[in-house]
Amino acid sequence: MINNIAEYLDINVDKDILLRMYSKVMIDNKNTFGKTPFVSYSLEDNRTGKPTGYEKVFEPLLSQHRKVHKNYQFRSTGFNTADSTEKDVFPHTDIDLDTEHPNGYNIVIPVFGNSNIIYYETKDEEVYLPEKNAHGHAYYHEFYAQKEMGQGTPEFEKFLSDRKIGHIVVDKPLLIKTDIMHRVVITKAPRCAWVTRWNNIPKDVSFQEFKKKVESIL
Repeated sequence: MINNIAEYLDINVDKDILLRMYSKVMIDNKNTFGKTPFVSYSLEDNRTGKPTGYEKVFEPLLSQHRKVHKNYQFRSTGFNTADSTEKDVFPHTDIDLDTEHPNGYNIVIPVFGNSNIIYYETKDEEVYLPEKNAHGHAYYHEFYAQKEMGQGTPEFEKFLSDRKIGHIVVDKPLLIKTDIMHRVVITKAPRCAWVTRWNNIPKDVSFQEFKKKVESIL
């Protein structure tokens, strides 16, 4: 656990609902999340910006999560899956530059398999906005070093090792802050986790305040 960045949640989770929802969408084998090696089933296709039609399928869970906060980001809300421990998600941030309020927090609920989320020291001069989504908004940062050294190279792994500030094991539901560089590493595959990205949260709502709200409602 990393205080105020990635912490476990004391909430009720209905695994049967999660597995039923997953069984209804996984037959598409459709990656909605862009260039990561994950196969993701989210509310919006990141490449086209169009709804995937999963909102009705996900409503049993979304109806509960809207009680916490009404706004959630469509492209990042849904299931993230990986069928191999070789398929990690490269270091990045998650940001929303098209909302009234800047804050965003993710709930991550493991369904099966296992993974770690690793966090890295984030310096403005070492990160950049690599691309825009289908709506024309930048939505994440990468390290310059990834572009210069190459993802997965010994040089880049050394760079990451020098900047690691901690990690959390995704074996229980957790709340994470996402404007700090972080990476998802699969430790047991196949792996599936549900993510809701709540966004458009006022800047003065702290991590702990939002965590308390999540736990009191869910």
